Amino acid sequence: MGRDRKFNTVDLFLCTKKLILQTGYEGFTIGELAKMLDVSRAAIYKYYQNKDELLLDFMIEEMNNVLISFKTIPEEQTFLEKIDLLLKKIFMYKDLHLILGMQDIIPTKDAPHLENKKKKLSLMHRELYMPLVHIIQQGKKEGFIEMEIPNELLLGFIFQSISIPNHSGLDDEKLMDYIRNLILSGVIKNK
Repeated sequence: MGRDRKFNTVDLFLCTKKLILQTGYEGFTIGELAKMLDVSRAAIYKYYQNKDELLLDFMIEEMNNVLISFKTIPEEQTFLEKIDLLLKKIFMYKDLHLILGMQDIIPTKDAPHLENKKKKLSLMHRELYMPLVHIIQQGKKEGFIEMEIPNELLLGFIFQSISIPNHSGLDDEKLMDYIRNLILSGVIKNK
């Protein structure tokens, strides 16, 4: 049990993600994370004072990965090409919304460094929407999206649609196809 095994940030954040999704904020402990990594709790405490600091750094890293991924959507593509790629990317990060929602639970009273991390996440969240709004605007210009639909409403609808639990047991590819069709075509059958 007294393990001196080394770990890297990638392993730490992969295990953090797995554990936070399994247990939620209340069930997440440094001790359980240490077991998953097969290291001592002290090994983690060398880098993080507490779980809140770790979780916020993990959230910032996840958001950064999403921002980088979304910025790789080629500008020269058509709306349909972009929206298809965007939906695939959002689906890859479908747990992000749930994870980021936990930041509201993290106490920051008397912890300015944690408050600063929350502010950074908020700014990153706004930055995330910029390339997405451009894609929606392109869809409106190309005549695929009704002009009156507010961009924020449509983006929220897209994100929430992808976050719906898969109670039907469909494989990810089939589920993504159905979600894509619902978002792009609705539920009314074309005659």
